[in-house]
Amino acid sequence: MIILSYGSKGATVVTLQKQLVKLGFKGKNGKALSTDGSFGEQTEHAVIQFQKKNGLVADGKVGDKTRQALLGDSLDKLLKDVDYINAAQRLGVPELVIRVFGAVEGQGVGFLNNGKAKILFERHRMYEYLKQFKSETFAKNQMKLVPNLVNTKTGGYQGNEAEYVRLTRARQIHEVAALQSTSWGQFQIMGENWKALGYSSVQEFVEQMQSSESCQLEAFIRFIEWKPGLLEALKKQDWDTVFTLYNGKNYKKLGYQAKFQAEWDHLEPIYRGEKAA
Repeated sequence: MIILSYGSKGATVVTLQKQLVKLGFKGKNGKALSTDGSFGEQTEHAVIQFQKKNGLVADGKVGDKTRQALLGDSLDKLLKDVDYINAAQRLGVPELVIRVFGAVEGQGVGFLNNGKAKILFERHRMYEYLKQFKSETFAKNQMKLVPNLVNTKTGGYQGNEAEYVRLTRARQIHEVAALQSTSWGQFQIMGENWKALGYSSVQEFVEQMQSSESCQLEAFIRFIEWKPGLLEALKKQDWDTVFTLYNGKNYKKLGYQAKFQAEWDHLEPIYRGEKAA
């Protein structure tokens, strides 16, 4: 996914500018956009106005969601402004916090280009669940046969649609273990949390994650409400505790804090809030 933003140049920017002109969106100066292929202040303003009108995250960046809207495609499965507002009110935290999580976790999208929920298969979790559901001997044997699917170490990621190839093969080994070992949707909630979050089965959880980003947001909210200490830390903006509970103690090594801060800095002028780090 190529994201167009302030400073971008080229033919794709020309196409964007022509789409905005056709739809009647103007620059900050109130004049029609120049289709010069340079993504400057005027183009950014027009993009933000378009995003606001369509209930999208008004960040001035043109990714898959904004492209879909520009083409007139259905936005039924996508999050709207009202979803973020309601989530913030339910949790009692600033709207900005929810939006930053959405931007960081799934790079702002809950679905892939093929229409399936964005996922990441975790082979180290698969190993642990095979030990639980079958035996340690079985798990070790599978690790020898398919180390990319079953392993004591993290990794093996292939990204985007290719993750479904890994998941499909893992499901052939053990259905429930594979689904529980996968993180789902825009907020990347692990399938292993299905019971704690109030779903009747991991299959129902997955079905919900495949239905809409609103359902993915609901899973995120339930996770925040359920995880001991997480909601309290989020309200206090105790980021070390928040990141540790949400992503694990190695979040700094994974660069999570830096990613979160970058998105916070970008969205803060739009949605307001205090520094995240």
